Amino acid sequence: MESYLTAEISSAAVSHNLTVLRQGLSRGTKLCAVVKADCYGHGLDLLLPVISQQADCIGIATPDEAIHLRRMGYQRPILMFFSACAYRDGQDLRDALQELIVQQVTLTVVSPAEVHAVAEAARCVNARADVHIKIDTGMGRSGTWYNQLGEMTDACRRAASVRLAGMYTHFATADETDKALTLEQLRRFLAAVDAAGGRKGLTLHAANSAGTIDLPATHLDMVRPGIAMYGYQPSDTMHTRLPLQPALRLWGRLMQVKSVPNGSSCGYGLTYVFRRDSRVGLVPVGYGDGYFRSLSNRSSMRVRGRDVPIRGNVSMDQIIIDLTDVPDAQVGDPVEIISPDPTAPHSVEHLARHAGTIPYEITCRLGRRVRRVLV
Repeated sequence: MESYLTAEISSAAVSHNLTVLRQGLSRGTKLCAVVKADCYGHGLDLLLPVISQQADCIGIATPDEAIHLRRMGYQRPILMFFSACAYRDGQDLRDALQELIVQQVTLTVVSPAEVHAVAEAARCVNARADVHIKIDTGMGRSGTWYNQLGEMTDACRRAASVRLAGMYTHFATADETDKALTLEQLRRFLAAVDAAGGRKGLTLHAANSAGTIDLPATHLDMVRPGIAMYGYQPSDTMHTRLPLQPALRLWGRLMQVKSVPNGSSCGYGLTYVFRRDSRVGLVPVGYGDGYFRSLSNRSSMRVRGRDVPIRGNVSMDQIIIDLTDVPDAQVGDPVEIISPDPTAPHSVEHLARHAGTIPYEITCRLGRRVRRVLV
């Protein structure tokens, strides 16, 4: 049975965005396309053929994502950002590492103990594991602290079944106007690499979407764009805005239309009171599908080319919209819930602002009940 919600994912938009991003890179700089979390909610199964045409490698978070890519037939390099130790222990960890190594997934390591675990797994399958060291240069999240890198490089170089193939860091504030901290992170990163033996034979990378767009000095040997690939600006405060094309359009159909009298209220908590005789419609979407409850009484949708406001609280799978100014609307009419037009009031970026969040969360929250189709 066809889903009542459809997310149209534009292959042309993603291809365009990758082209625009690549145009800003120096010759020889590689592009690692970040497709974790099901391509930020857009659908990896749909977009892999498009992304594969322009990406030099693919970045994912989890072992399952890496193995899924291989089972889909993807044969080019894969970089896994998380340690497998986050998902397994004991024999389960050994089995997971061995499968990842056999599948030639490049692993991230952040401690000598992880290097040892990877080396043992590689020895058991008679293979050599490629690893990248993640370096914490000031974000305070994952990675080896930058002034302790020497211990990590020594551990990698002592392990016969491990090849140190790269090092990388991640920026905390590259999407902000003030770039001082980002440039300091870059300085720490490069200084740490030099102090630990230099960059010869290594792939160095640091730039996320914001760094790729706004800071060419951070491109190094490879960049890792994520949200920009799908058409969304990393923030409103960057110096550069590329002509990106949003890839997502979400729509459903009106499942009921009815009249309500002046003075009546609607939704859980009866948070909206109608100030005129009105006509309302019911749209089959809600927070169960990833539409934020914080958008209650704050956002809009589009019916028959006209923007109509949401009335009352967003429910788990139903939203009330005001159709009073669209008198010809009727049951079965398409309702555009999220627009690919970045200037529309119901675009991903505008919805994120209304919800007090970021575009990443709007797209990643799209639920299982949403049918994704490539257009």
